[in-house]
Amino acid sequence: MADQLLSLKVMRLSRPAFAQIDPPTFELGDAENTPTASTVLQAHTKADILIGEKDEPILRNHSLPDFLTLPASFGNIYLGETFSSYLCINNESNVAVQDVGIKAELQTSTQRFTLADTSSAADTRISLLPAQSAEFIIHHEIKELNTHILVCAVQYSVPTGSSAAGVPSPAPDRKFFRKFYKFQVLNPLAVKTKVNTLPDGRVLLEAQVQNIASSTMFLERMKFEPSDLFLYNDLTRLNASPTLLDSSHNAPQSLDPPANDDQSGPSVFGPRSYLNPQDSRQYLYMLTPSPSKKFLARTTPTLGKLDIIWRTQLGQMGRLQTSQLSRKVPTVEPLELVALPMTTPMRAEKGFSLPVRVYNNMANETARISIAGVKSKMSSVLLRGAAERYVGEVPPLGYKDVTLDFFPLLAGLHKITGLKMVELNSGVTREIDALADVFIAQNELE
Repeated sequence: MADQLLSLKVMRLSRPAFAQIDPPTFELGDAENTPTASTVLQAHTKADILIGEKDEPILRNHSLPDFLTLPASFGNIYLGETFSSYLCINNESNVAVQDVGIKAELQTSTQRFTLADTSSAADTRISLLPAQSAEFIIHHEIKELNTHILVCAVQYSVPTGSSAAGVPSPAPDRKFFRKFYKFQVLNPLAVKTKVNTLPDGRVLLEAQVQNIASSTMFLERMKFEPSDLFLYNDLTRLNASPTLLDSSHNAPQSLDPPANDDQSGPSVFGPRSYLNPQDSRQYLYMLTPSPSKKFLARTTPTLGKLDIIWRTQLGQMGRLQTSQLSRKVPTVEPLELVALPMTTPMRAEKGFSLPVRVYNNMANETARISIAGVKSKMSSVLLRGAAERYVGEVPPLGYKDVTLDFFPLLAGLHKITGLKMVELNSGVTREIDALADVFIAQNELE
């Protein structure tokens, strides 16, 4: 840089931080000479502001007050934040320079981004007189972790008849230099997920979000964006509706159908969503297969993604969007038997009818299905009537509703067991371990 006429200064732009101010203290001594605490505080306050006429405070200027301080170092930069930098080119020589241009690029392990470029076109290059400077501000949203390198390249021309060493130059001398600034990008949040797939196709998605940054953050937005195959309810909202099995689709529908774009309502965490360093929160979402895409929803590994927006001290914003959250695809049986909801109370030693739905999950074959009882495997709830019930033909990826009659022997909570499905064309049999859990009340005569 000794032979260069220009210098380049690069600084990161960041918001100030709160300063650590020690409370004023004093020692006991002569009562006449020892200031009181109120006197010390008043003097400290008057030093911060100007007192005008009628003791009205007047702001001295727009500089930082004593409780704010500028960062003393580069600090940490986190994934999802916006990196801002101030570039200053200064002419430190006693001669004017021409065609001054700068190109700033940010390199990651996979990509290169151009943040500023005034050197490519002649109309964007400038001239600098002695002691004159040019300033630039660049911004970039950080979307990758690990090492980033800011590369700043400056080029300029020394006019005819002058040079850095004071020796006349016969022609314009084109000069060039570069500077490199390396920094690490850290992860502000640790996101862990847990998925539980229910037999009826619904999915419970649990997301744990932990603040692993060095400062407190305010979660401005925590939203789940499901894939096109699902509707969802945010169960961390107090107005989340309970879900029921719809009588026409067997797709669990809420009392008010879940609206993916409207998950408003008070949060179980309260109105202030603050996360201190190392604190974590659990979020729970109920995903419901879309009625028109139920089969695809049950066989897809992708569920959706989380969109998180937070703010740190003094409102600096960050945003993080996860990759597609996935699950292990559950096994879908070719034939399925699912109990539908019923509101009639069930009592001991009194028969009841249970509506069920028979699914044919085969894409190319029509199934002829019958349902039979296996008495040796039945619990306290027995199948009533014929031992085998012919369902009929069920089209590919279709279903058929039938009613089965049962007789409960004892009161209490029992499983309906001892059933099997038979596909009559192929002879394939599938045993149903537990059709449903039912509560049997005491007989009114007891």
